[in-house]
Amino acid sequence: MRSYIPKKLVLGMFPVVLALFGFLGYRYADARSVVLTVGDGCVPRVALNTGGGRADMISLWQDAESGEGYFFLPAFAGRHKILLGDIGEDSLRIDGKLLKRGDIFTWEEGRAYEMQITDEAYEAHTYRVIFMKSENIPAVFIDTASGSMEYLAGDKEHEETGTICVVEANGNTEYRGALERISGRGNSTWDYGKKPYAIKLTEKYPLCGLDKGDKWRLLALWREGSKMNNKVAMDLAEELGLSYSAQGTWVDLYLNGEYAGNYLLAESVSVGEGRVEIADLEKENRRYNDNIDLAEHFEEENEKGYLLDSVGDVTGGYLIEKDHPRYYEAEKAGFVTSDGYQFTVRAPQHASGEQVRYIQDFVENIEGLMREEKPEVWRYLDMESFVKRFLVDELSLNIDAGLTSMYFYKEKGEDILYSGPAWDYDNAFGDGDSGAECDYEYTVLESCDDVSDRLDWYVRAYTFPEVRERITEEYAALLPFLRELLDERIDAYAQEISASVQMNSIRWAGEYAKGDPEGRYADYEANVRYLKFYIAKRLNWLCERWDVPHETFLTPSSGERHLVTFVSGGRVVAVTEVEDGAELSVVPEYDETVWQGWFNRRNDRQYRRQVPIYEDTVFYSAGWE
Repeated sequence: MRSYIPKKLVLGMFPVVLALFGFLGYRYADARSVVLTVGDGCVPRVALNTGGGRADMISLWQDAESGEGYFFLPAFAGRHKILLGDIGEDSLRIDGKLLKRGDIFTWEEGRAYEMQITDEAYEAHTYRVIFMKSENIPAVFIDTASGSMEYLAGDKEHEETGTICVVEANGNTEYRGALERISGRGNSTWDYGKKPYAIKLTEKYPLCGLDKGDKWRLLALWREGSKMNNKVAMDLAEELGLSYSAQGTWVDLYLNGEYAGNYLLAESVSVGEGRVEIADLEKENRRYNDNIDLAEHFEEENEKGYLLDSVGDVTGGYLIEKDHPRYYEAEKAGFVTSDGYQFTVRAPQHASGEQVRYIQDFVENIEGLMREEKPEVWRYLDMESFVKRFLVDELSLNIDAGLTSMYFYKEKGEDILYSGPAWDYDNAFGDGDSGAECDYEYTVLESCDDVSDRLDWYVRAYTFPEVRERITEEYAALLPFLRELLDERIDAYAQEISASVQMNSIRWAGEYAKGDPEGRYADYEANVRYLKFYIAKRLNWLCERWDVPHETFLTPSSGERHLVTFVSGGRVVAVTEVEDGAELSVVPEYDETVWQGWFNRRNDRQYRRQVPIYEDTVFYSAGWE
């Protein structure tokens, strides 16, 4: 059980702290200064100068099990020096040394300090404190109007107003402003302890060098051991030239002063400037309907939407998502095709019955032509974007492809449906929990046979020779980028975010221990090597499959050797030594009438020969229930 101390935080304007910055400026305080103060209940906290005459506070996070307290500092926090601020009538000692206002304390990596605060009643409050600091990436401070995340955590549909401050790694305050809203987001990812969020600014702004917009997503990257799945998929989509695909950058997120972890700040999949730049039909609908937010909702057997007085041009633009039946049920606008596939209408948000029927008929026509494998389908479905989106899904082996988060868009006045933007790749690159999660010889085409709710357009389109030819051409042209990705980019990304990931892993270790550990391996570098291993294996196989000439992509190895232990019935039955990065092809035999098989003790995943050994591993035999 983990707890946050303190829960009540005061953020924003801090006159005392700001005065302190000015008073001590000649000694230490600057734009990257960190000031240690004492909060309610004699709990230590730090203040950071985030520009514009403001300071943001970071509370001490404490592990209730170990008793260790942590200050997770952003990259812009300068040096390893802490300036002692105004602690009122209290006194403070660090490792027995009494400190007073204006003193400077220098902390060391990996060292736990005993911090003792004696209040005015002479009661001592003792903490074991470890300081950690991120590197290279921006920090995002979000403060909700309530000062708490409790309401938002209760339901992903809940939303609040608030403020946001974005500070670059060099200490430059890039953006500060009001938040029109912050809310939860995601489907299965919302069920984890570390929550994903959607935010909307009151103005459009190019945060962290990304495309200008007012709608943003904060992806929690829960399943991603390398924290790179979504980012690498975004890079692939960008290199392929898949229009409007979202881009993202890593940030350290602080919510009401509490460190929330390493997140990917991403552009939203939405209609608008810097996003999917098609006609904004929602804006037209609002012009024709004064009280559109109060419009009556309707739901029939195969379609649902809103009863509007009048609507704009029904030909577009539309942004639709092939959705999972479970998620579709909760949506307000959408349709079900003749083949039983659910599509949610994302834009316009308030789609009228006439608009839903129009885009439904358009998709139904494509579906019918696909079903009959008629070449005329490419008059209405853009082959170029379809092939590029297929390659992103196939290269990453996105096991959600065709099930959910599969977007299409249609512009006003055009009779063409485009595939994209690419989105949602946490269940990819071998990190998925179902299907062929780590089988680099598997294909998204075969997955259509696994789940009846999976859109079958990929497998049907693959029957067209011109589609296969385009896939091969695009793939061959992409190989130089893919080699650069394996040889340089992934390692550069790992170096960029490793300090942040280390803080994130400690912050969420208690939640990971509940049965959903972070990645396949305990060690971050092992997860990074696994990502490279998986991509290399997949590329070699795809090159053979599509007869594309190539130099063999090599899988990584540290040169170390690891112990693999097999435990059955509470006793060790075998121990073997395996080279780093090797695939374990031979395991001890077991009685299949008694045992299901071998399972990894760390993550309870069943043994698969394709998963390489990148750290010491224990497998246990699990019985049939």
